[in-house]
Amino acid sequence: MRFIVTISLVITSLSFLYSQIGVSLNGLIVDQQTGRKLYETTVIISNDEAAIKQVITSDKDGAFYVELLPGKIYDITFTRPAYHDINKTIEVSDTVPPALTIAMLRYPGYEFEGTVRQLVRKSANMTTLGEELKNLRIEVYNNTADKEITIIEDDPDNTFQAVFERGNHYSLLIRKKGYYAKRIDVFVDIEGCILCFEGLGNEYHPEIESATTETNDRGSIIADIPMKKIVKDEITRLDNIYYDFGKWDIRQDARPALNNLVNILKSNPIAIELSSHTDSRGADDYNMSLSEKRAKSAVDYIISRGIKSTRITSEGYGESMPLNECVDGTKCSEAEFQYNRRTEFKVTQILEKSNYTNKSLQEIITEEKKINKRIKESLDL
Repeated sequence: MRFIVTISLVITSLSFLYSQIGVSLNGLIVDQQTGRKLYETTVIISNDEAAIKQVITSDKDGAFYVELLPGKIYDITFTRPAYHDINKTIEVSDTVPPALTIAMLRYPGYEFEGTVRQLVRKSANMTTLGEELKNLRIEVYNNTADKEITIIEDDPDNTFQAVFERGNHYSLLIRKKGYYAKRIDVFVDIEGCILCFEGLGNEYHPEIESATTETNDRGSIIADIPMKKIVKDEITRLDNIYYDFGKWDIRQDARPALNNLVNILKSNPIAIELSSHTDSRGADDYNMSLSEKRAKSAVDYIISRGIKSTRITSEGYGESMPLNECVDGTKCSEAEFQYNRRTEFKVTQILEKSNYTNKSLQEIITEEKKINKRIKESLDL
């Protein structure tokens, strides 16, 4: 099937190109090991004799199409970040050439370079990256091999390196006194991920460099890693905490956000208040009671994941603290009402130390596995 692509041309003579009938070349680009169709692969077609160079890109299905002149020899290069380049030479006859299937080989792994920087809040909904942070404790753990990879006790630099091999799940933990610890999970060709980062933040996607290592056997990834200062009484909103109408049970889709808060508490010496808020619809007393039950339900869930009850309290504020003008008697859209329905936490105390302050990432992960096993066993009963 033909499709339209954007083609960049460098042509010394337009009359030369269009004075002959073109021959269609179709192709498909896939991952050599998985067979996955590779979209946005760059295809460079050149012919020195005609001084023609075309640059096209494979579509979402990994397919590409180009018109070539018969009786000519073309050099075609296929290039994609984190994959070995493939070079082919094709001599085009007057007949339609068979469709090409190009199987590209992914690098065995990646060399990761992270730069740690302070996350600065510019407004309620906007943050930016500030100064580079140094003197960090950095740990890298291979969950697949159950093995510590890197431990840097007091990094004098703000940049560090790690190697991520295919078929592995890695965890990174970065700590600095006075800042929220940064927990990042990296999946490399495992669990349905070609390359997935969890915990960096939606605004800070890593960049895959087209440049390779000196031995040309790995790709290169660079990323800015934001770290946020711990500020007492600063309020942080928990996204995706939803409840069924009039209920306070923790839904399945709320668990990831609460599990993230569990990880924050495990990795940082803080005590918090978790609060729940409703919109203004309904009676004041009912909303207050409902928010108290929802906050307590969330706190009970967090305590069941191994957090001491002395480190977290619950508070329901009902409709008493709206973030906009949607109060009783005001006509608002559903989106405006929903903005006021929220779950938040604030730091009530910065502890001198917690049970996790001196624990290694390996010890933290080992405890997590034990807790998850107990939870699974209790659910299977």
